[in-house]
Amino acid sequence: MEESICLVAAVGGTAGGIIGALTQAGTSKEDAYMHAEGVRRGGTLVSARVADGDRARYEAMLDRSSVNIRDRGSAWRKAGWQNFDPNAAPYTAEQIRNERERYHSSVDVR
Repeated sequence: MEESICLVAAVGGTAGGIIGALTQAGTSKEDAYMHAEGVRRGGTLVSARVADGDRARYEAMLDRSSVNIRDRGSAWRKAGWQNFDPNAAPYTAEQIRNERERYHSSVDVR
């Protein structure tokens, strides 16, 4: 059996269509909203379908440069975020830099 692994890595991207794709793949709506918000804030969603026996190895590789989206979502909520807004503009390079500094991310924004 194959399972999907979804992680947000701080790289860059757009959030269009992510919620529908994730929920159709079995991700909860709440998690899909957090993933979409992570992309809006400058992250990239990485999703892979891997065999069960390979899951731990792939998760270990991706964990080296990813964030825990649930922890990040909790921090966003504490700062006033309520839910993903599909009409909200993507973060600018400066906002992404500020976001990464806030969470001590070492990924460079160009």
